Amino acid sequence: MGKKRFFDDRLKYLSFIQNTGEKKAISEKIYSHIAGLSQNKSYLRVLDAGTGDGTIFSNIVKSFHKHHPYTSLLITGKEVSYEDLKNTLEKTPDRFVEHPNLLITMSNVKFSELGSIESSNKIKDKRVKKINLVLKSDNSFDFNSQISGAKLGNFIKKNWGIEIDNKGRTSYSSPCIIRIYREDNERHLKQFLNNDYKNNKYDLIVASQAYRAAASVKVKVNNVIGPLMRLLNKSGKLIVTHSCGGESVQKILKLAFKDKEAFPNTAKDIIEYLKDNPFGENNIYKFLNPVSYYFKFKKSPDQTVTELFGHNTDAKWANILYVGQIPEKDILNIEANQRLYNKVKKAINSAGKIQFKNEIFSIVRQR
Repeated sequence: MGKKRFFDDRLKYLSFIQNTGEKKAISEKIYSHIAGLSQNKSYLRVLDAGTGDGTIFSNIVKSFHKHHPYTSLLITGKEVSYEDLKNTLEKTPDRFVEHPNLLITMSNVKFSELGSIESSNKIKDKRVKKINLVLKSDNSFDFNSQISGAKLGNFIKKNWGIEIDNKGRTSYSSPCIIRIYREDNERHLKQFLNNDYKNNKYDLIVASQAYRAAASVKVKVNNVIGPLMRLLNKSGKLIVTHSCGGESVQKILKLAFKDKEAFPNTAKDIIEYLKDNPFGENNIYKFLNPVSYYFKFKKSPDQTVTELFGHNTDAKWANILYVGQIPEKDILNIEANQRLYNKVKKAINSAGKIQFKNEIFSIVRQR
């Protein structure tokens, strides 16, 4: 199996989304971009390039219905995690009731493979495993029964596995594609199900925490941002958001790990790199200035100690470690150094409110 990557640790991930308002903050930054999508198309294609627990994915569909209630939404979610796939799918039954002209596609392939997965039978000599789930009825109860039922469940259990290499990198064991849509809307989606349409690029792509913060700019561009730029439709927009610490977070991380730089580059660095190292024809892309936004650690009522996440101090420490993507061995070393660990906990308590900082920027493909 290889070494476990810190960022894939489920408990720390759950603690972070439970104790902070990041999902809400990111969603609120995306809504205006959804509202600004073309009103003159019969369908629009959206990609969530890493669904996580499905909160942002679900919020995208909700916002889309508000602004484009009569437009077909073809939304793709990329997610390699079995647990996050299930969490995302659990949030979809109500969305099919509210927005019937909806086609949800889920895949586990790499960013560079997303453009070909729907029309391919093989990816890197591995046969693509496909399933179409056609929802019958017209209510969320029945839709939920079908989405959580044996047909799709058995497909996921059999095919949606992961492999971890000796460098801790996670990938799929089999390339998969799941399509879910309502039977009474099938006639509107036939061309997309049969792959006999010419344009499979996206009008909007959301890449939220799609790479490791400590990765070099070159790695972020070559492995994530560049491949996603190639998937943009004419006038399509790529929204990228990532962690960049925050004053209190970085102060505590620097105290604990003085020789580590958790956030070595910024959105501005990425944009400058893209301008200096064109990914294709740079003149067809417009780079919008990055914007910072903040969200806070949410204090538990009355200093409640939960079995899962512990005291507020412990939870704050866990969330700071998570956002800084600190390897497990470094955490164990710090916590074994009682004197330094006490200094860190004292700094967390004296910091008061812990505020996290993210950046968001957009890349638009011009006509």
